[in-house]
Amino acid sequence: MLKRLTKEELEEKYKKERDPTIKEKLLAILLLYDGKNIYEVSEIIRKSERTVKEWLKRWKKESYKGILPETGKKSRKPRISSEEWDKILKEIEGTAMTLKEVTV
Repeated sequence: MLKRLTKEELEEKYKKERDPTIKEKLLAILLLYDGKNIYEVSEIIRKSERTVKEWLKRWKKESYKGILPETGKKSRKPRISSEEWDKILKEIEGTAMTLKEVTV
């Protein structure tokens, strides 16, 4: 069963948190605990309503663990392979070319 934090416990986590991303999410949850609506919270922290709703959804589902960064998340595949970068670097080496002038 998921343990819900009291406002005091949440404030304590907020004060002790060092990661600015997590601290921002904790602030959003605290503001919601204080009775602010999602629109007001999004205006205060300058994030979209969609983002605040997503944080709240994850908070409701997993509490504190829900707002932690996802581990093991795959990064996006590079647009240019390392072989293509090597070709580009060889082509422009020792020239005054810009990347816009390079054709691969």
